Amino acid sequence: MKLINNNKKTYRPLITSLMMTSALISAPAIAQSADEDSKVAELSNRLDQAMALIQQLSSEIKLLKSAKAENSNSDDLETVQVVQRQMSEVTERLDEIEGVVVDVEDRIGSRAVANVFDAERLDIGGFLLSTLTHVNGEDGSTTSFNRQVFELLINGKLSDDFTFFVAQAFTREASPIFTDPAGRRSPDFNLGTGSPTPIAWANYRLNDAFNVRVGKWVAPHGIINIEHFPAILLDTEQPQFLRPFGGQTIFANFQTGVQVHGRQFLGASGENELNYAFYVGNFGGNQDNFNVGGRVGYTFGQSGVTVGLNGAFGRRAEVGDSEYRLFGADLLYDKGPILWKTEFFKTDEDLGEDRLAFYSQPAWRINDKWTAFYRYDYLDDGTIRGDRREHAFGLAFNPIPNVRIRSTATFRHFDSGIGGFGEADAQLYQLSSTYSF
Repeated sequence: MKLINNNKKTYRPLITSLMMTSALISAPAIAQSADEDSKVAELSNRLDQAMALIQQLSSEIKLLKSAKAENSNSDDLETVQVVQRQMSEVTERLDEIEGVVVDVEDRIGSRAVANVFDAERLDIGGFLLSTLTHVNGEDGSTTSFNRQVFELLINGKLSDDFTFFVAQAFTREASPIFTDPAGRRSPDFNLGTGSPTPIAWANYRLNDAFNVRVGKWVAPHGIINIEHFPAILLDTEQPQFLRPFGGQTIFANFQTGVQVHGRQFLGASGENELNYAFYVGNFGGNQDNFNVGGRVGYTFGQSGVTVGLNGAFGRRAEVGDSEYRLFGADLLYDKGPILWKTEFFKTDEDLGEDRLAFYSQPAWRINDKWTAFYRYDYLDDGTIRGDRREHAFGLAFNPIPNVRIRSTATFRHFDSGIGGFGEADAQLYQLSSTYSF
């Protein structure tokens, strides 16, 4: 029974080697390595060493079990207790090392470790959007997998006061169009691809009430334009006044410039919220002129009601540098099963006809997975083509919080205009899905 009699010499080094191996695997020197490839190689090498040691320890445990069996009938109770205690200590340390090995193996095989250069924190997310659309017009119909968008979202914290946000998109989009001279009878898809950067800004925060944002950002008007991201919208086809995406039908969807924004909690209980955003910037399609505008919103405590007032002025390059003034209001009710969004905008144009846009979109949350919605949408874009109206019916399904699948049916009516633009109707049926992470 040499194994038992020499237990002090045999097992103290064994326990010590286990502790050293555990420290070796979790050594901070790995995290301090400058070369990511060398980190992975080092982790892999130490993982192999740990696996070899585990095999060795397993053999030692078998020997201990054998020794215990041989001495189970022995009168030397102290010897048996020593063996049992040593087996317990070795098994416990072995379990700890196996847990560390699993963690290291996960880091090597399934998850990469991302390092931040100088920022305090870096959050990375995004979404994938895909749509299938069928358009039925007066003079034909067509179907296409017309939109595939992958957008990467990066949010960084440089300090308690400075943050930044970037949205990098990779798109293959074919918007529904009509190719006949009147632009309302023969449906088709207008394919476009690209990798735009729709949003990229840096923000300085003095406090909740005062922030300064510089860069390219979503114009702070209304409700749906501010929400912007398809992953959180009930209908990926935004209201008519926000089309074409990135355009300036009523106001520019995006601006590049400076924005001052903030919020303040009011009332005895601090449940009311006053928020504002004012900006000076350029629209991408008109870099020579500045747009100035903003929005003030107020949320009435726990009532679910938020109201907003909007205003702006600037110039439109597509209409001879015409000056315009924008006035608008929005109303949001979000409480319990009801989610209701309404927006109204009107412009005063120096050249051409004034423009008017209105929509109302009530929605009913059937349960935590299903939401039904309807939208009435009206647009007078100030051209001779006539006004357009849409009735959209939709159903959104969230099998899990990060996935949204939608089915929509939209019935569009074109009013008659000047110069041969007769009335026409079109129907659009769409299936879409977004996967966010």
